[in-house]
Amino acid sequence: MTKEELTRKMATAAGVVKLVCGLGNNAAWLACMDAHDVIRKHPRYEQRVRGGHKVGYFYRKAMKMYAEYEKRLIYSNVNRFFHVADMPENTRKKYGNITDREYYEFWTGIGGAAYARSRPFVTSLQNKYRLSLSHHGVPSPEIVAWAMTAQACLNLAVQMYEGAIKSIENDAKLPHVLLERTFGIFSLKDVAKVWSTALDATEPSANYELEDLEERNISQGIIQLQEAWTKPDEMYGATMASVQDFDEVFRTKGEMKKALREIAEYKAETKKEL
Repeated sequence: MTKEELTRKMATAAGVVKLVCGLGNNAAWLACMDAHDVIRKHPRYEQRVRGGHKVGYFYRKAMKMYAEYEKRLIYSNVNRFFHVADMPENTRKKYGNITDREYYEFWTGIGGAAYARSRPFVTSLQNKYRLSLSHHGVPSPEIVAWAMTAQACLNLAVQMYEGAIKSIENDAKLPHVLLERTFGIFSLKDVAKVWSTALDATEPSANYELEDLEERNISQGIIQLQEAWTKPDEMYGATMASVQDFDEVFRTKGEMKKALREIAEYKAETKKEL
């Protein structure tokens, strides 16, 4: 493989990862923020548990890790995915006089649009968890169900990232180690682990074996959400919604409309390939 071929393949790979994680990561974190607003009302939130820490400490640790993840994406000195000055000229001319932070926020808008469109599936999954928790006599089922829903969303975001890397590895014939070294900065795996610790600390009694019907209902809820975040119509639809919501980042209205046309073409090509 020549250097030019590798550069081209990695540029294409970056586009895929940024699309998948722009939706999955940012939608999942919005679910976490919604969940945390509720979790703070849990009777155990300010109680000390393992290691002398309060339950809330673990959620705040997850939020701190997410903030650090954002800083790495925006301000990294290597593999700079949101550094406007690094854009090729034909890409840079699409945008106005925007900062790296504004470009990053435009990217997060993909997840915001997807979360708004898929929220009925999020609340449906939360209700499925709530019904199961209530059936098993777990205290504060409404609150714990939100913590579990957020965990499911984080797990889905991690799966989407890993699926994208695997797909690129197979299709572009690029080494897995190279892809992980380049794009691993996008993975929320560590954040998901800390959130899981927080969930366990919130209500240990929630760790029980699901009955068959409960397992089917919850699995179906997760599948519905996964489809809402991964189907081409939804992924590209959320991207187009973000373009329209952040139209001020584009140099002109014409450039914004051109971006919408390009996304529509990508969607058509992707659906054709499937």
